[in-house]
Amino acid sequence: MNRKTKLGMILLGGTLTFTTVLAGCGSVNQTSLSGNGPSGKNNPDGLFRELGGWPLPAQFQGNPWGGGGIGSAWTFVTDGLFQIIRTSNKIYMHLASSYDNSVPGQTTVRIRKDARWNDGQPFTSKDVWAYYMLNNGAELTHYLKSVETPDDHTVVFRWANPAPYDELKMFLIAVDNQGAMPYHYYKQWVDKAASLLQQAPLDTDPMDKGKTPFGKKISPELQKQLDANWQDFSKHGPKFPLGAGPYKVTKVTATDMILEKNPYFYGASKVKFKKIDLKMVSDLNQQYALLRAGQLDRYDGTQPKDILESILGANKNLVHYQMLDAACVGLIFNTAHSPFENETFRRAIVYALDRNKIREVGNYYGKAPELAATGFPTSDVPTYIDPDVLQKFTKYPHDDNKAAELLASIGWSKGPDGLWKEKNGKTPHFTIASAADWVPAVHSGEIVAEQLTAFGIPTKYKAVDPGIYWGNVDKGKGTYDMSFDWIDVAWGFDKPWNTMRNTYWWNTFKHAHIPQNKTDGGADFVHSGFDGQSISPDELLHQIPFMTSESDRRKALEEIAYVTNESAFEVNLFQNVTGTWFNMKTIGGVPWASAIAKYNRDMPIPPANQNERIIETNEGYAGYQWMIDGSYYPN
Repeated sequence: MNRKTKLGMILLGGTLTFTTVLAGCGSVNQTSLSGNGPSGKNNPDGLFRELGGWPLPAQFQGNPWGGGGIGSAWTFVTDGLFQIIRTSNKIYMHLASSYDNSVPGQTTVRIRKDARWNDGQPFTSKDVWAYYMLNNGAELTHYLKSVETPDDHTVVFRWANPAPYDELKMFLIAVDNQGAMPYHYYKQWVDKAASLLQQAPLDTDPMDKGKTPFGKKISPELQKQLDANWQDFSKHGPKFPLGAGPYKVTKVTATDMILEKNPYFYGASKVKFKKIDLKMVSDLNQQYALLRAGQLDRYDGTQPKDILESILGANKNLVHYQMLDAACVGLIFNTAHSPFENETFRRAIVYALDRNKIREVGNYYGKAPELAATGFPTSDVPTYIDPDVLQKFTKYPHDDNKAAELLASIGWSKGPDGLWKEKNGKTPHFTIASAADWVPAVHSGEIVAEQLTAFGIPTKYKAVDPGIYWGNVDKGKGTYDMSFDWIDVAWGFDKPWNTMRNTYWWNTFKHAHIPQNKTDGGADFVHSGFDGQSISPDELLHQIPFMTSESDRRKALEEIAYVTNESAFEVNLFQNVTGTWFNMKTIGGVPWASAIAKYNRDMPIPPANQNERIIETNEGYAGYQWMIDGSYYPN
């Protein structure tokens, strides 16, 4: 079993080089909407209400790593050394007070001396060590030789040789929630994991580099023992989770989770909300009803335009903020199903799609691209691809004539019935599918099927129960000809190397049924690059973390992006736009207050000087950062 870091469970005293920004907690300070500060008149109890999800009381337990986890409590109860903001790559210090990369081969992190678990026990370097001993599947361990604890408030991460470049080091550390594995509670299992790892010899196989914890060679027998220890650990825990975050769980029912302010939290004086009431409501219409009625103080998401406008019209206290998501809704072609193994055919399909019309239905506020896909969000293209290189990329506007030309070039022909036929004279019929609970894909799938059918390629769309959809997509040769998933997406942090792994190591290549490289598990795929050389995205993705030259990394990323676009294994239908709702009657200090009247509470994608604060209201991007920056309060 591979124990990986859990990110966004629904899911700094130094300066980094490159583009990462680090800041101290509470660095943002905005005036309230009224300009007079908090009154508490409408929210005298300091209560905060939003939606959430968790295992039902009979299954709920306090171990975040146990069966079913702890649901939405993860966001408010756990903490990390740092908090990374997914779409801006800004990093805040949380349990850390400083860091130092000046000594070659190591990163030293100092821990806040006032950091505490919510049972009052000190948070120390031993807790960070415990996190990586027991959770040894965390990606960071694959780049380390060791985690050392010279004293209670110092952690030394010793990097393997070669080490990642400095910016990536900090990203790898920052995505982990080290405040989720209290050593004083789980000592028995942590010590056993550490002892087992100590028995493993160093792995000298160069093909294993970057894939094993602490450079160790883990035998099958040792892996069984590590897995057994983890399984036993996951069955034990307190009634409610121990964490180092701003809140602690005090009650769990089938409909409500109650959390109270953690008095031991290092930033407790800035946290204005005394209690959180999370509501578990699965029906979308019921969620919208609670929002309309003012029974939620914050809500994540951007609805279809008509629904969004009706909610705003029904409650004058609500304000909605749009924000560009580092994720795109995509259609993935199954190359195990003929004729999708043919690149020319796939490109023809991309030309046949009117992505602007798809976007209008799937996500009205989204952004349709002109490229097929790059492996990273559309909005990042100008940042990471030089203009002269971008000119070499094929653009894919909606063009039925170009699509027809490409099909004709591979022997297809259009019959008098208006349907396209393959060389053998047969007219294919295709199936597109998505998980039935993913609204943008459900809406988009119908339009894609209609457009392809109108073009002359009969296609039907299926909305499939999510419990069986993903198995159908991946098992064997896959059930569907085309499937929906997030593509060109940033998980954890928005850098092309990280996002491109989704295409060639994780989701896309599996859904597309690209052959798997037996040596490292990535996509076994080579394609001509923009200068005519052969490019293996898998090989370059393994090399990039250790490239010391930023220009070399950039060139490699451009090559992968070019190959991704030209091969068209996937098509980016539109970049997602999501949002945050606030109830201004009960929540004060909301962002961009000066423009609320101008836009009649329907706020557009914010300008640069407001974007950072607005995206930090999205808990999927930033955890509870917005709650501890001192700007928000019960109104």
